[in-house]
Amino acid sequence: MRYVDGAVMFFSLWLLASMVLDAVTPPELNFYMIGPIIAPAAIITGFLYWLRIPSRDFVLVSAAIWMVCEMMMEMITPKPLSPLLAVAAVAPLLVAGILLHLQHWRRPGGRARATDTVANLPASSNALSSRRPF
Repeated sequence: MRYVDGAVMFFSLWLLASMVLDAVTPPELNFYMIGPIIAPAAIITGFLYWLRIPSRDFVLVSAAIWMVCEMMMEMITPKPLSPLLAVAAVAPLLVAGILLHLQHWRRPGGRARATDTVANLPASSNALSSRRPF
């Protein structure tokens, strides 16, 4: 049942996004042009949802795909799109980058944590001798 729910959810999101973009873009760019542009994005995000990738990766991939869709719309439209749409395309990536940056620096220890893990590894004198010969 989870597969049907996910397919219906991403189909609905694709349809909603197509209709909203049709309303905010110039009349020359209609639903029939917008729908095929954002359909691969809906399919890719639906597939990633089905694979259950970590939420942080899902958000970053979705934001990047959204920006690619905006670039494709800009390429096919006869009139230039609103600068507000360009801001809306870049905003998810900026917000995700800012949140990742804050999360990284709020961790206890900051950057020193990564170097400590390498220094505390146990030494192995027979690391290469345990490998099988070719």
